[in-house]
Amino acid sequence: MKLYIKQIITMAALVGVTTSGCKKEFFNRPPEDQYTVGGYYTTAAQVQSSTNALYAAPWFGWNTKVSWAITELASGNGRSGSDDVKAFGNFSVSNGNFELSAAWNSLFTVVAQSNAVIYNLPTVPASVPVSVVNNALGEAHVLRALAYFHLVRIFGNVPIIENPLDFVGSPSTIRTNPVTDVYKFILNDLKFGEVNCTANVAGTGHVSSGSASALMAKVYLYMQDYANAKAQAEKVINSHEFGLFGVDVAGRTYADLFKIANNNNKESIIALQWLSNGGYGFGNGVQASLAYSSTITQTGDGYGVLAPTFDLIDAYASNDQRRKATIMLPGDYYPELNQAGGGFTVPANASSQGTHAQIKKYVVGSPADNGGKSAFQSTGMNTYMLRLADMYLIAAEAILGASAGNSSTGLALSATTSDATAVKYLNTIRNRAGLGSVSSFTFQDLLKERRLEFAIEGDYWFDLCRIDGFNVTAHPKAIAIIKAQDRGDSSNDTPPVRYGNGYYTPTNANFLFPYPATEVANDPALNQPPVPYVFK
Repeated sequence: MKLYIKQIITMAALVGVTTSGCKKEFFNRPPEDQYTVGGYYTTAAQVQSSTNALYAAPWFGWNTKVSWAITELASGNGRSGSDDVKAFGNFSVSNGNFELSAAWNSLFTVVAQSNAVIYNLPTVPASVPVSVVNNALGEAHVLRALAYFHLVRIFGNVPIIENPLDFVGSPSTIRTNPVTDVYKFILNDLKFGEVNCTANVAGTGHVSSGSASALMAKVYLYMQDYANAKAQAEKVINSHEFGLFGVDVAGRTYADLFKIANNNNKESIIALQWLSNGGYGFGNGVQASLAYSSTITQTGDGYGVLAPTFDLIDAYASNDQRRKATIMLPGDYYPELNQAGGGFTVPANASSQGTHAQIKKYVVGSPADNGGKSAFQSTGMNTYMLRLADMYLIAAEAILGASAGNSSTGLALSATTSDATAVKYLNTIRNRAGLGSVSSFTFQDLLKERRLEFAIEGDYWFDLCRIDGFNVTAHPKAIAIIKAQDRGDSSNDTPPVRYGNGYYTPTNANFLFPYPATEVANDPALNQPPVPYVFK
């Protein structure tokens, strides 16, 4: 069912939500048979469950395809010839692109459901402890902030929807608000979450006070507020609420982060929680697209519609343990896949998108490989939205940024630091990957480390968008990086001959995506200049 922004943002004010699971009815349309708030939220357990759905179904439209279409194809990490997404890789996305609408609708649905919790929970009976109510409210603020962090980085100016009642029955059109106001709104939400969320709940799948602090660190980094970015990142690191997987316990590796058995591990700060066999719409659907073949999934999917670019392949050092955990090369052996058949070896001719390489990250295998926790177009693998590794790299970059001096055009790629603390943070991440320590690093080195650490996790495109400064319209450094990327395909020779046919030069306008045409048609005011937001 097609929902426009007005419908999405107002349904939270019209209905109550029961969120003990991921409700199809609420995800698709205002439910007709749900409990009202006054009749449902009567116990602490019901209030605690009120945020469950915020971690799953509303994000489905974002998670399943458009997340990697935008962040991996546009960034040059991935390549696809699929008609529905290839425009993201060659910078020809139009406002009529279906996946662009999916991003908009999904993220604003998260906003709507977060608003439903925020708007409705203060009416619960006094018998429910205030701390329980405040924690749920804090969670909703953090998830709303996360949705807006995605929206503002994709579209720029977007409408801030705080009180859905402001738009119920209103004939007025909805204007956007400026990027700076959206960031302020995000920070306000996160500050609320930091104060009200329970601390030290790592492993539960819910966000904590520390999760709010961590996301705040990343937001401050994007704003080039290096002092606050460092303070928040180090607060999270030093709290020891979270731990680096593969460093906290002997025998763990980076690759183990991406196994269903290790969902909600100590490194996970914010993660989407998918039903293990919930089916399309309620499980993690990315394996269907990313897995090379149905031999891996054993469920009839595994379409191989995304593959790594030559540029990403070339970025890995031969001893970087993240490479095999992220991308498959012919001859690679994975004992955890097709276990009943003795494991999976990538065929010599595996080349679904012309680069003789495939995606491994988030590819977890068959139901039998995962104790039944996967199905057709659905796995129970969490989607990481924020990991502790990010805090180390944020802190390292913040130290570099502070020493280089703030600039409206961002850090120079050649900016260098040998600060002992910054180097320690960077080496912590490098060492886990099996790489040697360095005694200094440049901003370009740090960006590469971020790219390899978070490849296929929806991060590198946003890094490219921010390196020329906060809220800028010119992107010379990012354009130069992208212009040099080999995004093309190759022959089937051994070794393959690269055709060199995949080089693109984006324009400054390509660093934000257009509002979906259907949304503008329904609300032409989206294309009017943004108006300042009146903060409550």
